[in-house]
Amino acid sequence: MKKQLFLALSLTATLLITNCSGKNDDENTPTNQQPATTQYFHPPTWIQGAWGVTNGTTSNKLYKFTADDFILLVTGVSEQSMTGTIKSSPNGGSVDETANNGTQYNFTVKYNITTTTQSFEFRKVSATQIQWKSNGTWVDLVKM
Repeated sequence: MKKQLFLALSLTATLLITNCSGKNDDENTPTNQQPATTQYFHPPTWIQGAWGVTNGTTSNKLYKFTADDFILLVTGVSEQSMTGTIKSSPNGGSVDETANNGTQYNFTVKYNITTTTQSFEFRKVSATQIQWKSNGTWVDLVKM
């Protein structure tokens, strides 16, 4: 009986020492998680705001740029934050941006878990008009 009690106490002590042995809990945190404060987008001020298309009688907002995000606007349904999409994607992602001469803003979103990328190109025409490159063709967008 004493041997079994001693063995049980020794085993418990060994488990406690092993579990409390200076191993940092941070080592158990997956390295693929993106910090909550990561800013993926840095749109220039000239493009910030909502942009869309109009034919004189109807208008559709397509995109919204904030100081730190790019948002897809689904007409009458919802807004899809690209920052939110990256953060909710397994293993996160990254954004490669370029802004040239105050008239061009391009970026590519890369998701770490797949080879999927999304690329967008915009250029400034005036304070109230930009163009978006869609399938090789420049489409006029107006500020809304």
